[in-house]
Amino acid sequence: MAENGSDSGAVDAALVTASRWLDDVPGVVGVGQGEAEGAPTIDVWMIPGHDPGQLPSQLLGVPVRVRDSGGPVEAQPD
Repeated sequence: MAENGSDSGAVDAALVTASRWLDDVPGVVGVGQGEAEGAPTIDVWMIPGHDPGQLPSQLLGVPVRVRDSGGPVEAQPD
């Protein structure tokens, strides 16, 4: 499915906004663009046991999906 410019712009703007959740919402360890049923989504990975209730179901008209990160994420040395 081809995206028109306004769809792409909304997704990009939603990703920028959602990236703030990495610092602002406890348990959020990742944010990225996903897809469900051929439409873009904002996927948010959370550490199990944290409350996703602080996150909206949509952001700038783009659905938000909460994903299980599988546990704490730690940076790996180079």
